[in-house]
Amino acid sequence: MKAKLSSTPSPLDERLDEQSMARLLRRVTASDQTAFVTLYDAMSSQVRKQALAALSSGNAADAVVAATFLQIWWLAPLHNPDDTDVPAWITAIAAGRIADRRRNSAPTPSTANADGQQRSPWSVLSSAYDETVAVVLAGLLGHRRSRKAF
Repeated sequence: MKAKLSSTPSPLDERLDEQSMARLLRRVTASDQTAFVTLYDAMSSQVRKQALAALSSGNAADAVVAATFLQIWWLAPLHNPDDTDVPAWITAIAAGRIADRRRNSAPTPSTANADGQQRSPWSVLSSAYDETVAVVLAGLLGHRRSRKAF
């Protein structure tokens, strides 16, 4: 009788286990990028679904996912993983990013660009912010720079 090739749980199995999620977050608090990638793999589709349900655009949802996980990376050292419901913490961060996205995409007075078309000053800043966040997240996830980090 042959043994299984691998008895190690896959990263996607970890999203179902609260203790595994707490262990991942504990490792992320210590700046463990491998743990961060595993956490991203386990939770990013849930965050994207949450963002798509609240926003009208796939691009906006992708930007929310990127901003959410970058915020997780920055805030993780401030949390005690043993006292944190990790999936709830992540979805709360995503909810905040969604609220920011909605607030900042509200109609504002526009200025004419070189082509005479109206463009909100925020849309230019938002695009630059989204691109910067995507680049930083791609680096944390170990991706080579592509159009999207996620």
